[in-house]
Amino acid sequence: MLKISWFQFTLANTLLIVLINYNALSFVHQNLNQPWLTLALILAYACLVHIILCVLFVRFLSQFFSILFIITAGISAYFMQTYGVLIDSDMIHNAFNTDTKEAFDLINLRLILTLCALLLLAFFIAKIHILYPPLKKQLGIKFLNISLALGLFCAIFLPLTKTFIPFFRTHNEIRMYNAPFYQFYALLRYYQIYRAPRPELKILSEGSYRENNHTKRNFVLVVGETARAANYSLGGYGKNSTNPYTQNEVLYFTQVSSCGTSTAVSLPCMFSASTRKEFSNKAYEENLLDFLSKTGVKITWLDNNSGGCQGVCERLEDAKIFSEDYDGFLLGELEKAFQNLEAANFFVVHLQGSHGPAYYKRYPQEFKKFTPTCDTNELAKCTMDQIANAYDNSILYTDYIVKEIIERLKKMQGYQNTLIYLSDHGESLGENGIYLHGMPYAIAPKTQTHIPLMLWSDDEGLKNTALKRKNLELSHDNIFSTVLGYFEIKTPLYSEGLDLLRAQD
Repeated sequence: MLKISWFQFTLANTLLIVLINYNALSFVHQNLNQPWLTLALILAYACLVHIILCVLFVRFLSQFFSILFIITAGISAYFMQTYGVLIDSDMIHNAFNTDTKEAFDLINLRLILTLCALLLLAFFIAKIHILYPPLKKQLGIKFLNISLALGLFCAIFLPLTKTFIPFFRTHNEIRMYNAPFYQFYALLRYYQIYRAPRPELKILSEGSYRENNHTKRNFVLVVGETARAANYSLGGYGKNSTNPYTQNEVLYFTQVSSCGTSTAVSLPCMFSASTRKEFSNKAYEENLLDFLSKTGVKITWLDNNSGGCQGVCERLEDAKIFSEDYDGFLLGELEKAFQNLEAANFFVVHLQGSHGPAYYKRYPQEFKKFTPTCDTNELAKCTMDQIANAYDNSILYTDYIVKEIIERLKKMQGYQNTLIYLSDHGESLGENGIYLHGMPYAIAPKTQTHIPLMLWSDDEGLKNTALKRKNLELSHDNIFSTVLGYFEIKTPLYSEGLDLLRAQD
């Protein structure tokens, strides 16, 4: 059994945590662009880490905190390095909502080796025998360590505040790279936002009513997953023809932004009465579905996405959550729902779409049109061209599904029929070393926030009205009022300016 002093153990942990934070150190180096400033900031950071560990590493708890910190930092560093994602409260929420199928898509040899290495390191730490001096001497050593570390930090940081403080203000996201400490903060935020006891449901629909109960209407909202506008040929993407099925069927909107960069944020926000700037996942209030249901619109929710409806459909009677390999399964379920219509019907078809990193699993073989593809979840092993091809095949398959839904709506006699397809958020495919999605909105690349939106309707008047907004800046904020307006639901929360199908004066 290895025997080391408390000071040696604490210093070794300090150095290890600093090294594990190579993603943060790389970020600093790239943005400060001066090696001596980077080195100064690394030393200052090491001093702060050492102070934290000096406080927390006490008899009987030192090894516990050491193992907890190193495993958390190691796993965080793996995902930051492999996919370029940052672990915040929304990403933690995504992780807790990941089903078995999606979780297995993330497993690869590199992840297994990383976990094994971390577990071996944890086992080694657990076997270390730490030599603690008597309590009075221990407190003296702690105080000396903290004082020296604090003094060194001040000596490094204070003379350079004119450089470092503007740097931190400009690059506020650097705090998210600070593993494991930011991840513990994110976990607390996750609990506060998503798990803390909720207040009583806030009623917003009081007094809402449908002005026209005579016109029969169907509205299908197809919510895509992880589709980015950059890869839609309808929007000018030239590498592959990703929209051959809908190109002559739909109106494509060119400047649409998502509410968030993850399903956990975007989906609730999309159905919320609040705009993106006002929306908070802390709020527990009625959403679009409550307004529709209370005014006599029949709602059907069909879901094949990992994580389900993120609480949006929790008050619905007819919500079906599936976990099928391919989204085409939902076409049969939608046909069943079409057999039992009322005067006003709203259908939500929530796809798994292009969810990564295993894009190659999102489409049947007959839709493997663009090759060569990246047929692994280890995206770093593939070229960007291979990743793009696999991703584009998934977009192609989604395009086919949207076209098939439109064909079924064309057969609906005696109803006004409309379909909108839009994605919950976009995706990074390796640009600037960033993969997947979930980056904090303020710093997210446009590929994660610029999304496709397509509209089809058998009502020429509605199409002509929507055509005038084709190139305007739109977002998920438009969905709430567009759907309310379509079913002619009167409520003070309806906004004419956000209704895509409302003629402007």
